[in-house]
Amino acid sequence: MSTSFLAPHFDKVLRIDISEAQIAEANANKEYDNIEYKVAHAESMPVEDKSVTLVQVATALHWLDHEKFYRECDRVLVAGGVIAAFSHYPDIQVIDHPNKDHLTRILREIQEKITSNENPEYLLPNKYAAEYYKDPCLQIPYSDTQRYDDILHPLHTTIAGIHRYYMTITCVRKFISSNEDRKTWWKDIFDRIMEAYRTDNSESPLTITFKAFLLMGRKPTRSN
Repeated sequence: MSTSFLAPHFDKVLRIDISEAQIAEANANKEYDNIEYKVAHAESMPVEDKSVTLVQVATALHWLDHEKFYRECDRVLVAGGVIAAFSHYPDIQVIDHPNKDHLTRILREIQEKITSNENPEYLLPNKYAAEYYKDPCLQIPYSDTQRYDDILHPLHTTIAGIHRYYMTITCVRKFISSNEDRKTWWKDIFDRIMEAYRTDNSESPLTITFKAFLLMGRKPTRSN
């Protein structure tokens, strides 16, 4: 989702992800011709040395080998290029709907369930996100850095879009498919969303907001 925001501002945008499901979903919903999607690791980007002006890391920094990733960023970035790493707080809200409070409570149930101790797939790296990327090991190793908190971000999607998004997240998909009770819970959740929305159309529009936090760092314009 965040890749599309970059397209109007850059000649070429490359999104990489280790998840084939994420890349397939992105290609199926491609909005801009100047975006390319590839399955690849962030610690080994399929680009040339000193060829990139911005490396954006969307809700993924906590899963990476930070030392390898930052070395790779230094390889691909031009002098003065920027690393921008962001994630979001778990508190999401539905807006612009008469039953927004009820819909918000249901969506928060999803978040609480998939991040609970009941989900063994929700692994230790998530604690870095839960601590808002404040751990020293995540800090961008450049002298010119900045942190931004409480960035309010609206996201325009649909009920089905929310479902598709969660199904591209490995730890969620494995959790839900692990037994019949969880499959039933998942179906019931979205039945309740449809009922609370008062619609039979899963493509009904849904706007949510969440608060994000952002780390930024600029590569030096000259070598020391």
